Amino acid sequence: MFTTTAAAFLALSASTAEAFAPSSSTTTNNVRSAQQPLQMSYLDSLAGAQPLSFTTTTSSSSPPSTFGELLSGDDMNDLCAFNAASLDIQSTISSNGGITAAQIQDSIRKANEVVSIIRQNFPGAMGSSEILERVKRVLDIYNADNILLTQSVCPDEINHEHGDITDLFIENIGGGKVFHLGGLAGVPFTGKTGFGAYSAHVADGGHAFVLQAPHIGMSDDLELGKYSREGQDHAGSACGAAVGAMCHCMAGNPMPDLATATADWQMNFLIQEIGKRMPALNACAEGNEKQAELARQTHQIGKDMLEQCLSTDFGDADSMLFVMTGIQINMPFEFEDYFQPLSFEVRKKDGSVVDLYQEAFGSW
Repeated sequence: MFTTTAAAFLALSASTAEAFAPSSSTTTNNVRSAQQPLQMSYLDSLAGAQPLSFTTTTSSSSPPSTFGELLSGDDMNDLCAFNAASLDIQSTISSNGGITAAQIQDSIRKANEVVSIIRQNFPGAMGSSEILERVKRVLDIYNADNILLTQSVCPDEINHEHGDITDLFIENIGGGKVFHLGGLAGVPFTGKTGFGAYSAHVADGGHAFVLQAPHIGMSDDLELGKYSREGQDHAGSACGAAVGAMCHCMAGNPMPDLATATADWQMNFLIQEIGKRMPALNACAEGNEKQAELARQTHQIGKDMLEQCLSTDFGDADSMLFVMTGIQINMPFEFEDYFQPLSFEVRKKDGSVVDLYQEAFGSW
């Protein structure tokens, strides 16, 4: 596991450390101005950052602090948090031409707070790139290198941005191609017909890989179930369909008739299914706890439908069906999106099913 202290986060050079060391002298020799950038080594190598610039002030009664003092208490053990804080620092420098030690500390604190909320509500969640590497290692063990990918993921554009798990899987597992099964909330609304059409496209000797996931956003105010979209001055619901279905049920509105709700069948199906799960949702505290539970319940709705659609009737005798489900987490600030894997297995033509979860993701 990647671990660094907040002081080591900056990997200050010897000259930098000397420049910031406490001293009884109050001359400007102890202070490095914004025009004298601090040199980094570790941050440079991991994030490709440019040298940082700091503006500090000093007085006879208050000598400058060391960075260890300024940043103490904010240790970091999540590489995604490190990268997010690094990018946030770079953005501040780019905008302001420099950065203070207090601003660096705030970037680290903010990144750690985001990760803390994720770990509390979505145990085992990891950055999308880490998920990809772990999945690829398992696929290599099975020599599964001729894969047609299908995804059952909500069509919301924030789920399909560069670097998201959907994008990474398409490029690195699906060879740039994907068949879409999903509708609102990541439920595979194309059904058996959709999966049948997809599996019929698998090459002879090839394999199938299914990714199914609802999504949940985290806003810039660290609220789950919301997302701060570019160009908008307020956060909106994410997943909007799941949140909307829960709000419909909480308000005591009547259940829609699916037989007549043809113009908005997917949403009305979600309302029906979320309605069945309101006891579990009502047992949760308002806010992040309830929104996280809504994502878990929505995942189960999608997984239940997916199970009715899956088949190994494709390819040849050696073809395998890989199925991974979980929750996609749309992250705030400079974070890459996270993903909480909840199941991962391979199904073979002889009817056997091998659970791959522990092999890929271990325990948490």
